[in-house]
This record gives sequence, C-alpha cells and structure tokens, in this order.
Amino acid sequence: MNSLQEIVQFFREQDNFIFVGHENPDPDSLGSMLGLYFGLSKMGKQCRVVSGDPVPTDLSWPGLSKIEYIPEGFEAGESCVVVLDCEPHRTGPIAPGVQAAKCLVNIDHHQRGRGEGDLVYVEPREAATSVIVYRILQELGVSFDLEIATVLYGGILGDTGGFRHANTNSEVLAIAAELLKFGVEPAPMAREIFSSQPYGFLKLLGYALSNLHAAQEGKLVWMSISFEEFEQFDVPPENTDHLVSFARMLDTAEVAMVFREVKPGEIRLGLRANQVDVGALARHLGGGGHKLASGATLVGDLAQVTREVVQLTEDYLRTGELHERHS
Repeated sequence: MNSLQEIVQFFREQDNFIFVGHENPDPDSLGSMLGLYFGLSKMGKQCRVVSGDPVPTDLSWPGLSKIEYIPEGFEAGESCVVVLDCEPHRTGPIAPGVQAAKCLVNIDHHQRGRGEGDLVYVEPREAATSVIVYRILQELGVSFDLEIATVLYGGILGDTGGFRHANTNSEVLAIAAELLKFGVEPAPMAREIFSSQPYGFLKLLGYALSNLHAAQEGKLVWMSISFEEFEQFDVPPENTDHLVSFARMLDTAEVAMVFREVKPGEIRLGLRANQVDVGALARHLGGGGHKLASGATLVGDLAQVTREVVQLTEDYLRTGELHERHS
C-alpha cells in the first residue's frame, strides 16, 4: 500500500488524469471525483471525469455536467486513470478500459486488500473518500472555493448518512465545518440527498414496503424489486440504492437487504447492518463495502437469487460463518 504523501507527490508530478468512480455513483463517489477534478484543474492539470453509469438527476452540484457518461468502449489513452471510492473492477461497464490503463491509481476508504493499481491508497478509518480527497488537496496547497467545498461536503454528508452513521466523529464534523465556511448551504444539500424524491419513487417505495419480508424474529429484513416493477412505476433502478435505508428502519432489524433488478437478470444487492459485519457477506458474494454498509452485483433469476442470499444470511446470523449459496 502506498502512503498519502506518495499519492500527493504523484499528483504534483503528473499532468493528465481521468477520474472514475464506482457503478451507480453515489454522493461520495461523485464528490471525490469532482473534488479532484476541480482541485487539479486549478493547478493547470488536464482532467476528465468519466462514469459508466448515468449521473443522478436529483442533484444540482457544480461539475455534474462535466462527467462524461460512457457506457461502453472506454479507453484511457495516455491519461492516468484515478479510481475513487472502489476497486477498478467495480467501475461498471468501463471496467475493462479502466483496468487496461497504462497508469492506474486507486484511492478508497472501504475495508479490503490492496487490489489493483500502480499506486494504491486505502484508508478504512476515513469516513468517506471525499475526506481523503480533502486531505490530498490540502497537501497540494490547492486554494479551496465554493465548487470544491460543495462537492466534498456532499460526499461526506452522503457517506455519513447526514452525520448519523457510526463513521461520524469530531474530526469529520470539523472538516465539514471548514467546508461550510466557503458558502456551502447545508439544508438544501441535505434535502437533495435524503429528502427529495419524485412521485413515482414514493409510489414504488410504498409498493416495496408492502412486500417487506422478515425472518429470525425481525432480525433479518428484506425486499425485492423486479425490473418490470421499476418500469411499472417509471423509476430508473440505478438511482434507488437508498431503498435499503427504509428497510433498515424496522426496529428489530439487525441486517437489512434490498434486491434491485436493474436490468433483466442483473441484481444489485444493498446491505445495511447495526453491528453484524455485512461487508464480509458482500465480499463473499463478490462485492464490497464497509462493515455496516455494503453491496454486491449478482446475476440470475431475481426470486432464486433472493432465496439463496436470504438463506445464506440466515445461516450467517445463526452461526457467524459464510457458506456457499444453495441453488
């Protein structure tokens, strides 16, 4: 693993970058990509931001229009690709081009091994990758402004759940307070991230909650939404990973799961927990994330995948051990 200072020195020496994040970009992915984009552009570097999935339409952050949506055929050319908030193979449909880059840097805060990259910096103790970017830009001597502060604050706000998750501490709050000094308006940002949804989403939410399932005296709770149901309510499935937060509201829930069929046969699993290590469960299923918040992408029939993963999770809750899925 490289040090933060090695990453900082690399950014000083190189001049041509492409910033990418994970599939289905969330606030921290967006904030860390755009934070580096704005910061290094101010230093005169040549920068691009690329995503293999569409950018959320419910945010009004600066720089979102600069993110190039490339669903297939991505090639880095001579640019150095900087992967933020995930491992290179989790960048969605652009992953082959990302992994084939001549120069690959990986910056992340999720618990995992080193992974791919010529330079890799992973610090799970940080609340968000946007916090790491904040530190990098400080070390580089970048002069912060409203654009940089907005996207980094948004990334931190999103990954701390509005400063409600266990990763919130005094240092994170101090960094957020510093960013607010540049004119960021916290109330509108919080509303955009957590409390602003179209009519169709609320109808879908009601439908999904009406089909909520629970097991083990409510310790495990889950819901599944098919691709056809997303179409029925006219809701893009890519922008609904936060559905798992509603399942987690059950007062007895130790583990909450949401199965979203984002394409026919492609299922994205969202996992949240109070104390159980669902990060280990996600990694067992080929995904990743934190101890209390993680996810994975699975392929197969929605009903069958749901049954298999629910059984696996029930066994995990009972024994603390992970076994192969039972087909």
